[in-house]
Amino acid sequence: MLTPGNKFPEADFFEFQDKFIHFICFGLLSFLWCGVGIDSKIHTKPKKKILINYLIFGIFAGIILEFLQRFIPFRSFEFMDMIVNEIGGLAGLIAYLKIPIKKFSLD
Repeated sequence: MLTPGNKFPEADFFEFQDKFIHFICFGLLSFLWCGVGIDSKIHTKPKKKILINYLIFGIFAGIILEFLQRFIPFRSFEFMDMIVNEIGGLAGLIAYLKIPIKKFSLD
């Protein structure tokens, strides 16, 4: 997200490709980070911990990274990108809560 814009190859496969990539990236980010710090031995998901992780990685990361793009060469802030980041983060949270996840432990 913070790589200079001129480092990306030009590839336009379909309309709204940029928004799709934002949605997928933040959906995955939120999905993967929702479970951080949650004990795999506990069979119920602690909703408060998941919500805190979602706020940090699903919401704040999407807003902060979009604002930081103002300072990166050949990148710019786009309000719609920030909205799509948040929608992707919400999709990641919903997926984490709804999909049964087999947790692995390094014990």
